[in-house]
Amino acid sequence: MKGRSVFAEERQKAIVDRVREFGSVTVEELAEAFGVSAPTIRADLALLESRGLLVRVHGGAIRLDGTLYEPSHDDRRVIRRREKQAIARAAAELVQNGETVLLDAGTTTLELAYQLRTKRALTVVTNSLANAMVLMESGTAEVIMVGGQLQRRRRAALGPLAVRFLDGFRVDRAFLGFNGVDPEGGLTVVDFDAAEVKRRMMAIAGHRIVIADSDKIGRVAFASAAPICEAHLLITDSGAPQHVLEQIRERGVEVTVVETGT
Repeated sequence: MKGRSVFAEERQKAIVDRVREFGSVTVEELAEAFGVSAPTIRADLALLESRGLLVRVHGGAIRLDGTLYEPSHDDRRVIRRREKQAIARAAAELVQNGETVLLDAGTTTLELAYQLRTKRALTVVTNSLANAMVLMESGTAEVIMVGGQLQRRRRAALGPLAVRFLDGFRVDRAFLGFNGVDPEGGLTVVDFDAAEVKRRMMAIAGHRIVIADSDKIGRVAFASAAPICEAHLLITDSGAPQHVLEQIRERGVEVTVVETGT
């Protein structure tokens, strides 16, 4: 029993070292590397997450750093809020009365939901509880809530049920946020469930608009949702690296840069 406990501690330390070195790991590769079962690895990851050493995602874990870790919905909402509000105002100008639009779950799309309250006869499809509540209270839009498994951190419906639900829709425009927007790395997020849902959202939209503050530009997160060329338009703020924006334009994506003022 004692030897088994020591081995567990050594294995968990090695897992943390791998996550810190490579940025991400999968349950499958860890189980093979250490010669233990997948449930044992999942238990290790749960313990390490409880100690603040990594973040579990679907099928594995990622490290806690500025590139890959996603704070809670409430924490994210106060980060770079002025930039997100400016981006949301520019995005709202694209929406015409009577359109059908899709809003992804995220704090920038939540700011957009507030902006859309002045529109008339909109139909809004969203997987975000926060977006749905804002638009329902306004009384100016018909709101269709995507079904699926609710993820507490994002306050959003994700998973296979959400993907299947989206198959029945076609929308005029989709507004989506990502943890990473990079010319080479593409449009990326921190876990596979979110990536699958965003991928399907893009597939059902006539006009695909990425709304992302400058902190996301040039970054690459854990799970790929789509190559950058799948977006039609990127709206970001003036803090984004200009050379990265030029590379994104070279891949056929229109880029709008908004000023946030002082």
